[in-house]
Amino acid sequence: MDINEIYDDLADLVQEIAKDAIERFQEHITKYGLVLTDQLKRDFQYHILRTATTLALEIDFRQYGRFKDMAQLRYSHNAPVDAMEFFVEKIGLDRFAYVMGYKGKSVPTVTNAARRIAWAISIGRRKVPSVKRGYRGTWYNAGKMEMIKQAQKQLGSRYSELISPYLARKFEEDH
Repeated sequence: MDINEIYDDLADLVQEIAKDAIERFQEHITKYGLVLTDQLKRDFQYHILRTATTLALEIDFRQYGRFKDMAQLRYSHNAPVDAMEFFVEKIGLDRFAYVMGYKGKSVPTVTNAARRIAWAISIGRRKVPSVKRGYRGTWYNAGKMEMIKQAQKQLGSRYSELISPYLARKFEEDH
């Protein structure tokens, strides 16, 4: 077996490692409570870069997974006022301590009060982060480190199996 055959064998192993790593990333996504959409599944890609002396693996995705895992999301548009108004009417005006434009607790018309509260919620959601959750870690860092450790074990084991006979033969040829 010559060095090119060793690289070919290792390239096949690296391809298997890449496929397994993508599956592990997808498992981490569901483990951390994110919904794995078809778009995110398609966003994972891997590339095997091979030169005369180097074999490298790159796994990437188009940042979609990181955006889905952010602790805060901001809206660039106002929330729909009609939906907010329905929400206000559903939970009741008495749940709100203050209606902008009215003094004290006097509310001339329920419709106007509900619409004002709906507008305030809509604008308020645009100005501040609308989704907050406690820090649960990030799926991609833990998944990446597990994948790297597993790949190191697999590559180290396979490389030692392949290179030992090659080096022994080379040593015998030289002496």
